[in-house]
Amino acid sequence: MATTAARKPAAIYTGADVPDLTHPVSVNIKPILDSIAGKLTDDEIDQWFVDLYTANEERGLDLEITGEGELIISPMVNRGGLAAETQLSGSLFVWVQSNGGEAAGANANTSLPDGSRIRPDALWLSPEQVAALPPASENRPITVCPAFVAEIVSGTDTLPPLQRKMDIYMANGAQLGWLIDPYRRQVHIYQQDQDVEILDDPETLSGDPVMPGFVFDVRQRIFALHDDTGE
Repeated sequence: MATTAARKPAAIYTGADVPDLTHPVSVNIKPILDSIAGKLTDDEIDQWFVDLYTANEERGLDLEITGEGELIISPMVNRGGLAAETQLSGSLFVWVQSNGGEAAGANANTSLPDGSRIRPDALWLSPEQVAALPPASENRPITVCPAFVAEIVSGTDTLPPLQRKMDIYMANGAQLGWLIDPYRRQVHIYQQDQDVEILDDPETLSGDPVMPGFVFDVRQRIFALHDDTGE
């Protein structure tokens, strides 16, 4: 008589028991998104995604969706990456006090015109963009593409996915983007209708003309920080 081996129950991971995810992976969820298209409003889809992201924060997972329906699952940023993000977003917050608009760090969800739902490591909304947005809500994503975006390579990142992410921002209307790579001590500068410019070990970065007067000491605040932490 044939016997059937008992199926082992699927593992359920919570808290510190999550699998060791060291680099991003992607899952095609376009069939799911197509199935709910027309049944849910854009606001409802945004809320669904924010809820999905929030439900996985304690598991140490960062979730984003591209306009092509690719769900990107990444590990949360490491200590050195978090410190670098804080340096840049903090400088933006100080500049905004005198120049207007709104700045945010990596906790800000964006919902872009092409359907992407992604988060830059730092962003700035112009005063005109802020005026056009509905009242702020704790769980509501930013529904315009920020005028300025920045991504910082961390220990769990590889460069090509972040370059593709920068291309998404620019295609959706960002005016200026910085891709900061502390490992190579390089910064990739993205601007509308211009080729990407790569700066080798720059001392400072200028936000002109998109953010007049904003100067960020990238060598001291990020490159040196990376050297100190070794991450």
